[in-house]
Amino acid sequence: MSRACLGRPLRGLLASRCPLPSSGFTLVELLVVIGIIALLIQLLLPAVQLAREAARGASCKNNLRQIGIASQLHLDSHGYFPSGGWSGDYVADADRGYGRQQPGGWPFSLLAYLELGDLRDGAAGEDVTAEPLGPGYLALLQASPSVFYCPSRRAVGPYPFKTSGNAPWTPITGLGVTKYGRVTKTDYAANSGDALYSAAEAFLGEPDMWVPANYEALRTSPKRWTITSDPQSIYYQTGVIYYRSEVRPVQITDGTSKTYLIGEKFLSPGLYDDVNVRDGVSMMGDNQTAWAGYEWDNHRVAWNPLSNWSQGEYQPQPDSDSVVFPNIYAFGSPHPAALHMVYCDGSVAAVAYDITPETHRAQAHRMDEGEFGMSP
Repeated sequence: MSRACLGRPLRGLLASRCPLPSSGFTLVELLVVIGIIALLIQLLLPAVQLAREAARGASCKNNLRQIGIASQLHLDSHGYFPSGGWSGDYVADADRGYGRQQPGGWPFSLLAYLELGDLRDGAAGEDVTAEPLGPGYLALLQASPSVFYCPSRRAVGPYPFKTSGNAPWTPITGLGVTKYGRVTKTDYAANSGDALYSAAEAFLGEPDMWVPANYEALRTSPKRWTITSDPQSIYYQTGVIYYRSEVRPVQITDGTSKTYLIGEKFLSPGLYDDVNVRDGVSMMGDNQTAWAGYEWDNHRVAWNPLSNWSQGEYQPQPDSDSVVFPNIYAFGSPHPAALHMVYCDGSVAAVAYDITPETHRAQAHRMDEGEFGMSP
């Protein structure tokens, strides 16, 4: 710039001869800025993801807190914790009350205590065996209350049940919903102790627990309900919610604050959206509906030494596609370090995945009295 251009206002022809100093970025400077921004994004992204997961984990924990409070209200009303129902062959029946007479699972028995009683009331008086189902039952079977879904795993809504191939779901009651292809699911499972059975319908040649062939047979044929209180029986149940259960606090000799009630269930990520993508055993932990009776979809257990499967299959663990039997037996979750459990006193706590097998089994068993390494 010439000396004439310095230190004075520019006017007329002189202004056109004196270029203004550049105020823009050079290409190098722009690339440096972009690189810094990209680096900051890379550094911040994990923190943002952690914050989001913390929020989702808090929401999941709050779901279980609500379920725990509802269970206490159920206990106050009936004198026992919600029942596990009959089997996956039967869905909830709004006209069959609570406890042993209710074929549906524990989530259905808690509706009235979760401020969701309108779903139950809406199905009352309708025939659950009808095809097509009435509007009340159809609404119930597809309602998908958010309290039963972990936000870290999947969005709230009805999901496909198993429609073909191995073990398609063909219930005795509620069969009219099957043409719709999607039903309410749950990401939470009740504690059935260290029982060898956590579903009334077994597999691999094992004998099933007894359920009536249909409602007519229940009225006209002898009832042969399976006995679950004999320690020598393969059907022995040591948890709190299971086949036709009516467990009272006095039966929880380890103490209600030290015994699991309901917690998060393990599920392979590949099955989150649709169980029909697999045709093996693993899909059986999410192939029906939350409203079904005693089934792997809504009950889990701790390891029993008499099991045909290894202890590791039952250990609480983060969701993974690399294992099979945890999908039907184990508690677990999509959270990175621990899952959430509500205890029989209504409290909610995180259970670390590295919990010892003995402690996990002790907290699942309502009456072990410290036998598995935990003081009662």
